[in-house]
Amino acid sequence: MSFILGPVSVPGSSAMDGYWAAQTRRRRGLALVTLLLVLAAGCGWTGWHTSGSARIVVVAAALVLAAGALVARPRRDPERWLRGAAGEQATAALLERLPARRWAVLHDLAVPGSRANIDHLVIGPTGVWLVDTKATRAPVRSGWRSVRFGERKLDSGPARWEAEVASELLGTPVRPIIAVHGEGLRRRGARAGGVRVVPASSLVKRLRRGPRRLRRLEVAEVADLAYDVLAPASSWDKGRRHRG
Repeated sequence: MSFILGPVSVPGSSAMDGYWAAQTRRRRGLALVTLLLVLAAGCGWTGWHTSGSARIVVVAAALVLAAGALVARPRRDPERWLRGAAGEQATAALLERLPARRWAVLHDLAVPGSRANIDHLVIGPTGVWLVDTKATRAPVRSGWRSVRFGERKLDSGPARWEAEVASELLGTPVRPIIAVHGEGLRRRGARAGGVRVVPASSLVKRLRRGPRRLRRLEVAEVADLAYDVLAPASSWDKGRRHRG
């Protein structure tokens, strides 16, 4: 028996939603700058030829253009959404190694009542796992109960909270684990705020390790419940599931 849940979410869909939203904001900002530039040029031309307040007009136009440039500047790095989507897709490819007869995997699920999303929910003999994917170009370093991506400390709080919400919804313990696509983290991983952090290449081995917690029928029951109570995070996937 393999677990077929019907139309499911595509890994990285909500990250791609974020990327396209950032690109849309950027295009709108650039369009606004262009419009302001045209208006400022018109005001400047009129000011030079009809009054002695040309300098005031030019200064005002410069301020308008500066404000437009600020609007056009994208919020943070829009490419981070692409890296996040690529990381989630790479993790999903790794999770395909889990035998479909005994494991169920769902991707990119919305956390009810929030804008957060669960990257991957893995249900199998060793229990229910919430897998949070992190992709970084910075060197990864681990210390005493902490992991750093370059100078930035990894915050495991969101993964813990998402696992707690999923536990309440599914009525069974959900354990968080963070899979890192990056260089520098030792194979056995580390811990950050009490959450296991592993290289993505070691994820499947870590998920399969440990005592048996769920029988095959229980895996099927939890997977069906997860499909019912956790909607896709991406608006495109929501429509696809509804049609399915």
